[in-house]
Amino acid sequence: MNPIRRSTLPHGLRVVTEHVPGARAFNVGIFVGVGSRDEGPGEHGCSHFLEHVLFKGTPTRSAEQISAEVERFGGDLNAYTTREYTCFHARVLNDQADRSVDVLTDMLAHSLVRPADVVVEREVILDEIAMHDDDPSEVAIEGAIACLFAGTTLAPQVIGSSTSIRRMSTRRVRDYWRRCYTSDRMVVSAVGDLDHDELCARLNTFDAELAGLGSAADRRVDPPVSSHPVRVRSNDLSQTSVVLAFPAFGALDPRREALALLAVALGGGMSSRLFQEVRERRALAYTIDCSEAAWSDAGFITIDWQALPERTAEIMDVVRGIVADVRGHGITADELEAARGQLVGQTILHFENPSSRMSRHGAAELAGDARSLDELLQTYHAVGLDEVNALAAKVLSQVPVVSMAGAAAPRGAAHRLRHHWVGPQFTR
Repeated sequence: MNPIRRSTLPHGLRVVTEHVPGARAFNVGIFVGVGSRDEGPGEHGCSHFLEHVLFKGTPTRSAEQISAEVERFGGDLNAYTTREYTCFHARVLNDQADRSVDVLTDMLAHSLVRPADVVVEREVILDEIAMHDDDPSEVAIEGAIACLFAGTTLAPQVIGSSTSIRRMSTRRVRDYWRRCYTSDRMVVSAVGDLDHDELCARLNTFDAELAGLGSAADRRVDPPVSSHPVRVRSNDLSQTSVVLAFPAFGALDPRREALALLAVALGGGMSSRLFQEVRERRALAYTIDCSEAAWSDAGFITIDWQALPERTAEIMDVVRGIVADVRGHGITADELEAARGQLVGQTILHFENPSSRMSRHGAAELAGDARSLDELLQTYHAVGLDEVNALAAKVLSQVPVVSMAGAAAPRGAAHRLRHHWVGPQFTR
């Protein structure tokens, strides 16, 4: 097992590294514990806006130079924003490790954030919003999150809205950056043939430059279950994307691994119950999936599919029957072992990729999850059948929210479909 080391620098910057002897690639990311959940009034989309404008230039590097310094040696540089953190990351040849760290720290500490940059990136983000709006699967899942967590900081989409982005000023973006991008909110994660102590020494100046006054108070509150159970967005498309979402629990909840196994057994692959019945036996949809996701204090499990709109009611009825059976009788021991093998294998294969390990180390450090990969796998092996089935009875007893996009049914029809979810199959 490659050694993983952690350090905290004087002003709060955390550094986590994995040494891979002989590795020819160096993966590094700076994880900032600030996402869309941290945005106040008038700031919707600010976290994502920063992800864009911090690439636009510093006193010593133009936007072109920022990209060229990494790309000229075959590397890549990118960023992404979530509801709870933002990540700026690079993948380069190992002999370019210092250069990639210099570029990333320069961007995060010294970006100019000029009015002209904000004007340009505003148009790019508006185009990005339009692109997302054209993806019915994404619209449906965002609709499900908005339904489940209405009235909480989880509900707004990370990217911002057309209205909020048009109103975003340079001063607001700059103030948000200076207020939120502090050393105590950041983790630097790196994987490669590296020296942990040397990297920490290199980051000391960055740590001091972004020294803050201490972490803000915890922003988490347990979100209420929404009173907005249906969302429909119709477009002139051939298929309907449907998401059924049940509220669950946070990322570090001890039931999380059992929920993951339940999702795999229910609809996590071609051998799952949902896929076999909906796709293989009835040919109602090309694919159907079940998955789970979580933030620090809340999560959900979803069932989603894409199909011709006239098949929506029949698929809903089939799904309702399968969910009722699993809720009432549980999954079998064979299904659990198959799900366990699939989940363990997928996890191992996913983290064979050094970039994935870098991402996991950084996000886990922000979340306070110090488990190694082996410890995570052990938790999957420790989950018993009774635990999964008790969880299924609890989580699947809830009536899901329904989100549709694409060639969707009228809102009234969607409400009727959800209303019909509750029937004899769900009577205790």
